Amino acid sequence: MSATAIVITGTVLSPVYAYQQDYRFTYSKLYTQLKHNAEEGHDSAKVGVFFVSAENGLPCELDKAWMEKEDKYEALKVAANGELQLPIDSHLRQANPLVFIEIDQEVQCDFSMVVMSKSALSGRVDYQQLISLQSDMQKLLGDLGGMFARWFTPDVEGVTLEFAESQGKITLSSGQTLPIENHRVSVDIRKLAKGDSIELPYETLRVMPYIPKAG
Repeated sequence: MSATAIVITGTVLSPVYAYQQDYRFTYSKLYTQLKHNAEEGHDSAKVGVFFVSAENGLPCELDKAWMEKEDKYEALKVAANGELQLPIDSHLRQANPLVFIEIDQEVQCDFSMVVMSKSALSGRVDYQQLISLQSDMQKLLGDLGGMFARWFTPDVEGVTLEFAESQGKITLSSGQTLPIENHRVSVDIRKLAKGDSIELPYETLRVMPYIPKAG
C-alpha cells in the first residue's frame, strides 16, 4: 500500500526569493490558506506549513523564522516536527509583512502546505477517532477548494501516517500488520470495521490524508 498525501505546493504559493536555503514570503499569500484553520467544521484537521526534504519528503529543521515590516520584527516559533507556527490574523494580512525562513542544511528543502491532523497520534487509535479525522480532512480539503470543490476534491479514504523512524509496523486489532516503509504507512479506513483499532509503535510525525491513486 503506497503512502499518499495531499500536498499544496507552488500552485498556491512559491517562494519569491531563495538563496542558500533562505526563503521569503508575503504573509497575505500564506494567510489565504491558513485562515481555514480558524473556521469551524474540522476540529481535528488543519493546514500545516513545512519545508520538506527533496530526498525523502520529511520535514526539514528550520533554524530561524521571523516576520518583519519596516521597523517591526517578530520571531516565529517552529514545532518539534518542523511545522512553521504562523499567527492567523486578518490585521496582519492587511499589513502584509514579509515572512523569512533560514535553513542550514545541505539537502534541498522545498516549501509545502499540507492538510494534516492537529495532534500527533500514538499508541492505540480506535476506528471512531480515525473516521472523525477522515471526515474533518475531507471537509477542509473542500473548503480549500472553494465553492466548486465538490466537483474536484478527491475522496479521502484513510490516513497516511508519517514517522521519524524509517521502518517498523502498525498492528490492527484483527491481527493484521502493515509495514512502515520509508517513514510512512497508509491505513485504508474502508477496510476497518467500527470496533477495530490500530496500534502504533511510535508517535507520528505527521498524519495526512490517504487518497488512493486513480485506477
